[in-house]
Amino acid sequence: MELAPFQSRTVQVASEVLKANGPRRFLVADEVGLGKTLIARSIAQQLQKGSRRLNVMYLCPSLEIAGQNRPKFISLTGIDPEKYDPGGDRLALVPGWLPEEGNGFRVFTFTPETSLPGWKPGPRTGRKAERELILSALERFPALLSAVKQLDRERAAGGRLLLSDRGDLKGFNAIGVERAMRDIFDCQSGSIEKSVLGWLEGDGVDVVEFIGRFRSVLALAALRLKTVKPDLVVLDEFHRYADLIVPKADTPNVRLKQERARIHRLLVEALLGGDERPAVLLLSATPYRLRRLGGDEIHEVDHYRSLIALAGFLADDEGCRVAVEQAMRDYHCALKTTGTRDAIRASVLGAKERLEVLLRPLMARTERALVHKEDLFERDNPQVSVETQDLVVFKHFAESAGPEFAGWAPAMWTSIPYPAQTMHGYKIWKSLQAARPAPIEAGSGKGSLAHPQLRHLAKLVGDPAYLSLPWQPPTVAWWRLEGPWSDKRSVPGKTLLFSRWRGAPTAISALLSINLSGGLRKPKAKAPVPLLRPGGSETGALVGLFMPWPNLPLAIEPQKSRGTTLASVRADARRQLEAYLRGRRIRLDGTEKRPTWIVAAGIEREINRRTYQRVSSLAAKASRGAKAKKWSGLPKINRVSPAEVTALSDHLLSSPGSILARCLVRHDVPQDRPRDRQRTFTFSWERMRPYLGHRAFAELIQSSSKKKRYPDALADAMLKGGFEAVLDEQMCLLSRLGDAEGLGIVEQLSESLLDRPGLVQFRRGRTNHRVPVQAVTPFAGGEQSREGKKGGKRLRSDTLRRAFNSPFWPHMLCTTSIGQEGLDFHLWCSRIVHWDLPGDPVDFEQREGRIARYGSLAVRRSLAREHGVQSLAAARSTSPFGELISLARRVDSDHTGLERWWLPAEGRPTSVSFDWRFSHRAARRDHMLNDLLYYRLALGQPDPEAFVTMLRRLGADETGARELAIDLSAISRVSETRGQAVLHEAG
Repeated sequence: MELAPFQSRTVQVASEVLKANGPRRFLVADEVGLGKTLIARSIAQQLQKGSRRLNVMYLCPSLEIAGQNRPKFISLTGIDPEKYDPGGDRLALVPGWLPEEGNGFRVFTFTPETSLPGWKPGPRTGRKAERELILSALERFPALLSAVKQLDRERAAGGRLLLSDRGDLKGFNAIGVERAMRDIFDCQSGSIEKSVLGWLEGDGVDVVEFIGRFRSVLALAALRLKTVKPDLVVLDEFHRYADLIVPKADTPNVRLKQERARIHRLLVEALLGGDERPAVLLLSATPYRLRRLGGDEIHEVDHYRSLIALAGFLADDEGCRVAVEQAMRDYHCALKTTGTRDAIRASVLGAKERLEVLLRPLMARTERALVHKEDLFERDNPQVSVETQDLVVFKHFAESAGPEFAGWAPAMWTSIPYPAQTMHGYKIWKSLQAARPAPIEAGSGKGSLAHPQLRHLAKLVGDPAYLSLPWQPPTVAWWRLEGPWSDKRSVPGKTLLFSRWRGAPTAISALLSINLSGGLRKPKAKAPVPLLRPGGSETGALVGLFMPWPNLPLAIEPQKSRGTTLASVRADARRQLEAYLRGRRIRLDGTEKRPTWIVAAGIEREINRRTYQRVSSLAAKASRGAKAKKWSGLPKINRVSPAEVTALSDHLLSSPGSILARCLVRHDVPQDRPRDRQRTFTFSWERMRPYLGHRAFAELIQSSSKKKRYPDALADAMLKGGFEAVLDEQMCLLSRLGDAEGLGIVEQLSESLLDRPGLVQFRRGRTNHRVPVQAVTPFAGGEQSREGKKGGKRLRSDTLRRAFNSPFWPHMLCTTSIGQEGLDFHLWCSRIVHWDLPGDPVDFEQREGRIARYGSLAVRRSLAREHGVQSLAAARSTSPFGELISLARRVDSDHTGLERWWLPAEGRPTSVSFDWRFSHRAARRDHMLNDLLYYRLALGQPDPEAFVTMLRRLGADETGARELAIDLSAISRVSETRGQAVLHEAG
C-alpha cells in the first residue's frame, strides 16, 4: 500500500535514527488509526537494504492484535501467507522451528506474557513442548533430573508436569544452554548441577518455580543464537507491557522475587541490548499511560513522568533523561503561569519549543487535530427515559442481590439489561439463581424491552428485518438498488458498541438475537434446518448456482450507472449474451426449455471441452452421494431457445458463482491450476452456500421477491442488493487497501463468513438456555487455539474481527475495553455506541479510533459522493471500486496526506452516547464532550489535564490551541541539527 506523505516522512525520520550509531531506539506515537504498523513495516524495509537478512521480532500484548497485524509483516517475505511457516510462537521453541525466510526477512511474532517466562505474576509452566525440552536439557545432569522428577511426583495438585517424553533440542547448543543456566541461576563458577540442586532446597521452591526458571534458561539461550537474535524489535502497543523497558525501581525484599527481577533484566538485555544491539521501534497511540503486565500504571497520576522514563530509555542516556525532566518541569510550570494572556502564551510557547527540540530526535507523533478543525464525529446524544417495567426489573434485581451487592445494583442494572437473566459468571449469580424469577422477563421475542437504553438501541440498529440482511449495501451502487437494500429506505449500517461491564455485550447480543429469531427455542428443540442443502434431483441446479463457470460469466459485464433500473440491467445482459453466443456459433432458434444449469453446462462443454472437465470434476465432488445427474455425462449444447437465453442471462447475471467468477478476473485471482480452482469452488460451495442458506435470511429475501423457491429468490436478491458491487468492494479493500494478493483474497473472504453462530447463556424462569448469536455478537477477546506444532484452529475473536470488517454478519459487535486498543473495526462500520461512558477522554479516543481509520466506511462514502459517477463510467471490465480508489489517489492532497483517506470531506462517522433524564451521567457526558476538541489536542501532550486547564484560562480557540500544543509530527520538521546539538550538550 502506498504511504501518505506524513507516513513517508515518519519512516524517513525513524529510519535515520535506527540506522545511526547510538542507542538506535525510536517511538512512533501517531494518533489512533494512522497506520503505525504500516510505518513499522516500511521502516523494516529501509533497515534491510544492504544486509543479507533482517530478523524482525514483533511483540504485541495480545493474540488478537498479533492475528491482525502479523500478515503485514509476513508480507515483507513475499511468501504466500497460505504457505508461510511462522515457526514456533514461544522463544524456547524457535531454535528448532525457525520462521520461514524470504526476501531477506525472517519474522518472529510473540506476546511478552508467553514468550518472556515469568514476566507476568503467577505460575507460568508453559506448553508441554517447552517442558519436554527441559527434560532433554536435564539429561546432561542426572542428579538434577532425578531431584526435579521427585519434586514433580510430590506435586499436590494438577497432575505431573514433567512426563517421560523428551523434546528435540535442535537449534540449541550445549554450551549456550549451560551458559544461560549459569546466568539464570547466578552460578558463574563451579558445578552448575550442584548449584541448582542447592537452589532447589531453598524456601518457596517447587517444580512450578523450577519450570518457570528453566523456561527462562531456554529463552535466554535462544535469544543469544545468531539465527534468533533480532536486528529490529518492534514493540507494538508497548504501553500495555511497559515494564519490559521501564523496570520497577523498588527491589522486593523476598529472595525469589529478587531473583525473578534479576532474570527479567537478563532477558531484556538479551532482547534489546548486547554488543550488537538491535534497532528498537516502539509503537503506541497513548505512550504516556505506561502499564505493567499486571494492569497497574507505572505512573498512575503524573503521566508526564512516564514521558521522562520513556525519553531515558530511548536516548539510553542519563543526561538526556535529566534534560527532559528539567524541560518537563519548566513546561509544567509554564502551563500554570499567571498573568496576562500574552505572558501565558509566551511562557508556554517557549517551554514547549524547548521540549520539542529534546524529544524530536527520539519520537514522532502525528495528530489529525493538527490539520482538522472540527470534531471527527457527529454526536448523537439521545435522551432515554425510565418506564414502569424498567423499575419492576430493577426492584427485583436489587432485592435479589442481597446486602453484599446492593450498592452495585444501580450501576449493574443501568448497564446490563435483564441482569437476573443474563449475569452468568458473576459472583452475584448464585443469589440470582436462588431468588424467585423476575416478574418481567425477556425471551418471548415480543413486546417492548424493559431497559431504557436497549429500547433505543433496538431502534437504532434496526428491526429484525434489517438484522436479517445477509450483506450491507455497497458504497457505490452499480444501479438502483431494490427491496430491503433500496435507497428509499434507510439501512442502519453496522454498529460497534463499547461497555464497561463484561456482562453487557453478552446480554445485549442475546436479547437482540432473541428478538430476531422470534423468541427462545425450547431447550431440547433442534435448530432450524438450513436452506440450500444438497440432495435429491435438485442438487445439480444448486451446484450450478454456486459454480464459477470458466467462460459464460465473462460473456456479461453488468451495466453500471447510478439510477439505472434492474430491468435495464437485465435487458443489457441478455443482449451481451446473445452476441457472445453468436460469436461462438451457438444457434438461438431452438424450441426447448431445459433447466438452466444443464444449458450452462452444455454450452460450456461446447465452447471448451478442457475447461468443462474442470467444472465436471468439481461438481462431481459436490454432488457425491446425491440423486443427481452426472455432470460428466451431460451433452454438448449448440442450439438454445429464446426462453433459455433469457433464463441463462439472468442466471449469469445473478448467481453467486457467476458473480464470483467475474470478480476473480477483475482482481487477477489465478484460476489456471487445479488447486486454484478447487480453492475458489470450496469458498463458493462450502462457505458462501451455507452462509446464504441461513434460515434467518429466508423470510426477508422471499418476502421481497415474486419467486417461490428460495434459490430463485436468493438470485433475485443478488441483483436487488448489489451483491456484485459489494463483493468487488470487499475484494478491493482486501487487496488495494490491504495486503491480500491472488488466492489470498479468496482465503480472506472465506475467513470473513461466520460458519456457525456463537452461543450465549440466557436464563428464563428456572431454565438455562443457549442463545445462538450471529447478527449481533459479543467480542470477548481471544479464546486460545489448540496446541500443536502448526497451531490449532483460528481464534474465534480473530474470526469475529474479520467478519465485522466484511459486509456480512455480524451487523453489530458488542465489546468492552478488550476491543478498545490496537484492533481495526472500520471497514464497514461508521457508528460507535458508548453504552457506558468511558473513564476519561483517552479511552474516548481509543474507542472512537477503532472506526476513524484509513479507508474507513465514512471516508469511502465521502469519496463515492465525489468520484462515484466517474468511477462507474471508467469501469468496463475493470473493478469499479478499484477505479474509485485510483481516482481518489490521483487527486492532489495537502502536504500531510491525512485529508483524503483519514478525514471524510463530508459525512462524518457517528458517535452515540445516551442521556438519562435526571441523571448525573448526562452532566458528566456533556462536560466530557464539551472538552473533547481540546482533549484531542491534549492527548498528544504529556500532561493533558494541565494543558486543558491552561487553554480554559486563556479561552483559546482551536487555532490558538494548536499553536500551543507540542508538535512532534515528523512532517512538520525542517532540521534536526539543533535537536542533536541539544542532546549532545545534555550528554
